[in-house]
Amino acid sequence: MEEAVVFAKLNQLQEDLTVRFSLEDEIVKLPRDLKVKQELLDKINKEYIEEHDKSEAARDELKSLRIQYEDSVHARENSEKQMELINTQREFEALEKEIKDAASKEQSLLKQVHAKEKQVNDFSENLTEKEQLMLLQKNEVDAESSKIEALLAEKRAQLSALDAKCLGYIGADISEDLFNKFSNIVKNKKGKGIVPIHGLVCQGCHIVLPIQFVNDVRSEKQIDFCPYCSRILYYEDVEGAEEQFKKHIDDADIEEGSLSDFVDSSEFDDLL
Repeated sequence: MEEAVVFAKLNQLQEDLTVRFSLEDEIVKLPRDLKVKQELLDKINKEYIEEHDKSEAARDELKSLRIQYEDSVHARENSEKQMELINTQREFEALEKEIKDAASKEQSLLKQVHAKEKQVNDFSENLTEKEQLMLLQKNEVDAESSKIEALLAEKRAQLSALDAKCLGYIGADISEDLFNKFSNIVKNKKGKGIVPIHGLVCQGCHIVLPIQFVNDVRSEKQIDFCPYCSRILYYEDVEGAEEQFKKHIDDADIEEGSLSDFVDSSEFDDLL
């Protein structure tokens, strides 16, 4: 297996998979944007209905107040007409009080009528504003819906083509098992499924790897995965990396030698 060829294909597959996963995310997110606008429209509709119900209740109250006001006016006028018919001081005082009470009630009802008329007008203005806002939001939702449907159709077509292209990588160099595993890595690692080793350090998770494992990666005899972050690894010879690698080997040799000096295996001969 030509490692250079496989890595070249994997790198290209990684680019295609990144675009593919990005398209999948966009396809999921696009309806969410429309959902937010639709929720706003629903909220405006609900507020309009509530405002309309309050407006209708205020109109009914205004109608009732106007009837009460007209009745109080008629009552006062009738009492005033009776003034011409009274004969005693006592009747005069009683009727005078009746007229004053009727006039007071009339003024109170008139104030209530004016206040309720203002409330009804305010409701009417608010409803007009909400109707305009509702219409604007509905037009925006309709336009956005058409736009999103067109975009979704376009992106689904692109995704279908990318799916076919990505599956086309499966063959002699990239098995189906490697394809599936690599696809999951690219998706879970935000588009980075292949990373280099510098010295002994994986540049994906930045963890120091065992020397023998790094030697296996450097030999390029097979595809190796980082035991910590699962990414595919290759050795990259950057400035200082080789010195770092040799230093780790020397340190390991020193530790092994020190252990040999400290323990004499012949000491255990009697135990064997």
